Amino acid sequence: MEKVRVAVIGAGGKMGTRTSKNLAKNPDKYDLMLVENAPKGIESIRARGMDVTPVEEALEKAQVVIFAVPDTLIQKLSAMYVPMLKPGTGFLILDPAAAVAKELTLRDDCTFGVAHPCHPSFFLDQDTKEARMDRFGGEGGKQDIVMSKICGDDEVFALMQETARIMYAAEHAYVMTSEQIAFLEPTLVELLGATCLYAMAETVDEAVRRGINRDAAVSFMTGHVYNLCANFLGYIPGNPPVSDACKVAIGLGNRLVLRDNWKDIWKDEVLDKVIATMLHPDNPQI
Repeated sequence: MEKVRVAVIGAGGKMGTRTSKNLAKNPDKYDLMLVENAPKGIESIRARGMDVTPVEEALEKAQVVIFAVPDTLIQKLSAMYVPMLKPGTGFLILDPAAAVAKELTLRDDCTFGVAHPCHPSFFLDQDTKEARMDRFGGEGGKQDIVMSKICGDDEVFALMQETARIMYAAEHAYVMTSEQIAFLEPTLVELLGATCLYAMAETVDEAVRRGINRDAAVSFMTGHVYNLCANFLGYIPGNPPVSDACKVAIGLGNRLVLRDNWKDIWKDEVLDKVIATMLHPDNPQI
């Protein structure tokens, strides 16, 4: 079977390293070309026993391009590299923000998509201790991914899906629109989830300041988070309700912790302003 020719742009960076490692484990399936400009990134690639391919050569050959560059550079770098693609190439970015903000350069004769990891869920059964210790995913821990086709050919996108599942070592690929992925991140997991979890971590520090043993506070908090997530998301058989006291506390928390209008984060115009600010923090829109 003919190998799939894949180029990873930014292969020496954090995401480029993570995504290219699993592709490199399949030499019978992929002809992998690693592109990197930064000296530290080049050194990292060579330390893995691999070579760096010039970008012109990689883009001339590649069937699928993995664009593993920071979101804030996608506008600038895609304007440079997308015109160099050969017709029919699949071009995969790793976050939807630039696509939703229309900062990604596109072409009618190529296929563009997004692939982003869900990371290992604590509801997934991991097979080994090593897999359970893989918090990010792709290194033994089971995880899923979300994907979208921005534009282009369905057959090319199918090849991009298969490539993305292997590079993330993913169980499932859930396909949706780029806007829907953006509502998952940043809205669901960063604006709300990460904010609340960061506040909870700060609250552990406050518990310690008040003389509570840190291990006890962490065990208590994480155990209850796991239990409450299972409860609220319907993972406990019979869907038992939380206690009446907990319901009262949730109502108080909605007044004391969350703003009354916090669900505005799901409005399209708020998402647009959030993404614009995340991509260009020097020019905040919200």
